[in-house]
Amino acid sequence: PPKLVCTGPYAYTRNPMLTGIFFLMFGIGFWIGSFSLILIFTPLFILANILELKKIEEPELEKRLGKEYLEYKQRTPMFIPGLHKVLKVKR
Repeated sequence: PPKLVCTGPYAYTRNPMLTGIFFLMFGIGFWIGSFSLILIFTPLFILANILELKKIEEPELEKRLGKEYLEYKQRTPMFIPGLHKVLKVKR
């Protein structure tokens, strides 16, 4: 994007679409009773996306958007809003 979007769902998570897909995959797995979807495929999908975001997308955004993106990244979680507070993880 030509400029950083920090409103709407992007105020709560840097990747709202992927967050929704993750929850959808878990939900479908529970709904159809597929333990392989819940325990294998969804975590692998999440891991692959985290690696892609960390290695490709975020460095590109940092380069293009600079300090503005770095500040946004500091205050906004990658996926699940508030999870770091629940887990008491310092960022």
